[in-house]
Amino acid sequence: MNNSRRIYDPILFGLALLLTAVGMLFIFDAGYARALRDGKGMIPREFLMQIPFLIVGLIGAWVISGFNQVKWKRWSKAFFFLGMLSLIAVEVPGLGVEMSGAHRWIGRGAFLVQPAEFFKLAGILYLAGVFAERKAWPSKLPKYKDWGAKMDALAIPKLMRYLPALWMLVGIVLIEKEPDMGTAAVVAVTTFVMFVIGGVSRASLALAIGLSVLGCWFMVKAQPYRMDRILNHAQRWNPENVDDVGYQTVQSELAMASGGVAGVGIGAGRAKHVIPATTTDFIMATIGEEFGLVGSIAVIGLLAALVWRLFWLASRAHTKFSMLVLAGVGSWIGVQACTNVMMANGFLPAIGIPLPFISSGGSSLIALWFAMGLCQAVLSPVPVKKEADVATGRDRWGHGRARLSRA
Repeated sequence: MNNSRRIYDPILFGLALLLTAVGMLFIFDAGYARALRDGKGMIPREFLMQIPFLIVGLIGAWVISGFNQVKWKRWSKAFFFLGMLSLIAVEVPGLGVEMSGAHRWIGRGAFLVQPAEFFKLAGILYLAGVFAERKAWPSKLPKYKDWGAKMDALAIPKLMRYLPALWMLVGIVLIEKEPDMGTAAVVAVTTFVMFVIGGVSRASLALAIGLSVLGCWFMVKAQPYRMDRILNHAQRWNPENVDDVGYQTVQSELAMASGGVAGVGIGAGRAKHVIPATTTDFIMATIGEEFGLVGSIAVIGLLAALVWRLFWLASRAHTKFSMLVLAGVGSWIGVQACTNVMMANGFLPAIGIPLPFISSGGSSLIALWFAMGLCQAVLSPVPVKKEADVATGRDRWGHGRARLSRA
């Protein structure tokens, strides 16, 4: 085995690189109008800032891919712990940075980091490590003479199996408190997908769904503006809302509709002149307007190809841990991409979710490239004896699918 190898799947790497290049093009296209208007030249600040973040992301991916999956499985809990600490740090004076009433960043000056973006990857890594080691719950339970013995043998171990869900819930609540309900929702849905892939029982999944619905209701009720946003979204085309609460969504819908099949042409769109988040959450408005349905399908198709490749690799993974990491990252990117597109075309209200690899944003781009590095790392073949999982019946290098456990 060549330990110096870093790219185990060139197709996955190529798709991520192509998406990043397409994103840089659209960031420039969507941002240059504002740069000219503000007298800062033709090159948008978002484009210039994306370059150093891309370099950091690529270097980080290269470093991450150099460690095999056994080490990442061993370090999974430590990185999750660091992710939780970073979510707490955004509220610490001197560390956290407040902008527009939100505490989502840590750092100084132009180089700010959004910990919630990295928590997405830390959560996937943590859950992959947990489910990879979890043994199946016995289908037939023995009888015990007293309740004390039953608690020790069954109830307490069962409660311990729910701890990963509890820790993920804590992280989701911390993200929601920033406030950033959009990112919290993406983490929650990705977590649920990881539960399904990890082999959680139907009863536990039903409980998770029930608690999630109840939690969403409490979060919406806790902040009245969230309910107003949901209710006003359905009425966004009313005269009193078009230039107020529904402004960005209405302008995005108009832009995508006016693009038609082939678009109005690169640089000829009006969305970038009127939408505030033209390079971030609503970059699809410029893509749809200037490149039409053809351009939109091309971008969505590239993202779909990346997600499909991750799930295809997961289905052929060497170990259960690598399968869970690949499927988890695929779920994250897929859920986030679908949410952003549905937000841009008016199906969902504006909730502040970037389009993976396409939207500007340093933390998002770095986290995504770190995820690509991790995916390459878990694709590396590892001897079974190092994985300590001989019982699954794989060959010397761990080839063969791992059996899923039930929680």
